[in-house]
Amino acid sequence: MLAQSASVRENPHVPILLALSTTLVAVLYLTAIVMLVGAISFHFLIWRKTALPLGPVREAAEIEMFALVSRWGLWSAVALLLLAVPRAAGVASLLDDRFPLGSRVAALVFRSEWGVGFAATVGAGLCALAGFLTVKSRRRTGWLLAVLSVPLIAVGAGLQGHPFDAFATLTAAPIFDGIHAVGIGAWLGSFVFLVLAERRVPAHTSSPWTDPLGAMIERYFRVSGALATLVILSGLFSSTVHLTTLDDIEGTPYGQLLAGKVGIVMILLAFNEFHRRHAERQARTTERPRLVHTLRFQAGLILLVMTLTAMLVDVAPPSVNEVRGEVFRTAPRGTADGGR
Repeated sequence: MLAQSASVRENPHVPILLALSTTLVAVLYLTAIVMLVGAISFHFLIWRKTALPLGPVREAAEIEMFALVSRWGLWSAVALLLLAVPRAAGVASLLDDRFPLGSRVAALVFRSEWGVGFAATVGAGLCALAGFLTVKSRRRTGWLLAVLSVPLIAVGAGLQGHPFDAFATLTAAPIFDGIHAVGIGAWLGSFVFLVLAERRVPAHTSSPWTDPLGAMIERYFRVSGALATLVILSGLFSSTVHLTTLDDIEGTPYGQLLAGKVGIVMILLAFNEFHRRHAERQARTTERPRLVHTLRFQAGLILLVMTLTAMLVDVAPPSVNEVRGEVFRTAPRGTADGGR
């Protein structure tokens, strides 16, 4: 992204294209974080705790799950690193545009807590990249590096929780933002990996009770309740920080997006309960094709939740005061750039 000339800024389509590109980068950035945390969570919380008897079925599933986690973990780490620079530029574009984009990026990255979070996220990407590259050679240190990336992501996501907090006094909100981000990765990211795993494990075995998908579903829903509760509680606290009154929910873009996200999450919880009651049985019977369709539909809802989350991050919350709003204001068209 480059600073636009006055004539380019006059084009009414430019702000729309910039907003769309920034939102797209934010969605991809968030998706990379969720998939990275999801890969690690799926491996340690789901697959390694899955109850399957030793034998050829377990061995074949082990090979497939190792390939799935290591491949997607590596891709997610690479995507996180590649998207870091355009994400920083996208957030910097929200700053006062009377200054060059380079100056805004420098202020954001080097003179705010958002920059500390940015460095932590880049560090998480590097740790995960090194970890999953080492995992492929079957070294235990690879998993240690991969796991280390999770608390770094929590720190990064917490300090980057909302760009409009970048130059504000630190509160407890970053702690809950970090927990929220890691919780989403563990809860929703693990579910996405459950859907991906379905294509890699055998549909039926000699005994339905040795079916890997059914066993993984059983394990997932043993921990999903706690993860969902963690996500909801941390998300509620983070949201209330940016709302001033209940009227903000209906009267502001931030509140409307938040209400939409909450609505989709409630639908996800309903699907979660349905799958908790029926998915394990369906996975081990002839109803498996119907189960696959509902699992994929829920995965689509997860993508919608991440899209709404990315849009929330780049919308000015009602709690932005005049001083912080001044930092993020957009100069009127044709205004001379003070720093250029």
